[in-house]
Amino acid sequence: MARSIEAMVDEQVRRWQLQRHKKTTVGKRPVVTVTGQHGARGDEVSRRLAADLGFDHFDREIIHLVAESAHLSERIVAALDGKKREVLADWLAGFSSENYLSTAQYRHHLARVIGAIAQHGGAVILGRGAHLLLRGDALRVLAVAPLEERVRQVMQAEQLAERAARRRIEAVEAERHGFILMHYHAEFFDPAAFDLVVNTAALGVDGASVAVRCALAAKFDPEEGAVTAKKATVPGRGGEGPRSR
Repeated sequence: MARSIEAMVDEQVRRWQLQRHKKTTVGKRPVVTVTGQHGARGDEVSRRLAADLGFDHFDREIIHLVAESAHLSERIVAALDGKKREVLADWLAGFSSENYLSTAQYRHHLARVIGAIAQHGGAVILGRGAHLLLRGDALRVLAVAPLEERVRQVMQAEQLAERAARRRIEAVEAERHGFILMHYHAEFFDPAAFDLVVNTAALGVDGASVAVRCALAAKFDPEEGAVTAKKATVPGRGGEGPRSR
């Protein structure tokens, strides 16, 4: 049943993409942004979506593009990527090196790169506050999972003991929170800043991809989205959607 549901969703999304192409002179495809709690497998969801939709995937590629835009090395850009730099450190760094990128300059080039990606369309962007830069121009997805599940994922992915994995989650999320607060004056996990929240512990990566593709059709072509949602229900459930087992 799950397989047939996914096949139906794929068919509807393909139809929606073809119709969108006919409706516009440039055939521009939409953009999906994926933000995730550390260990919630948001990176896996973003890569699966890109593969399923035939979209370009942008993660660390953004560092390369920002470096090109700023005419600096990727190492310098990576030092600011997803991190908060204190005002004093930022000020002192400006005197210590000619190859310097301030937080304001980084924000400018990041916005420029993400804006160019969105203008081209057909992309999945992972993190970096892209959901706050693009807002209505993209489907904005937040991947979440219970803490214990995220701890297990980090232990396995990063080969850490449980206590170290918990500390790692706290450190990464504190850094991301500081980054979003400094650059966008927003809360990192504010659900109102997203169009869709997916629980990867309940849905898995495959189920999350199906949910996002349904939401993508619903947001950018409501008529097709309604058809997709209707065909993705499980018969005999009284109109309820597929349930996790």
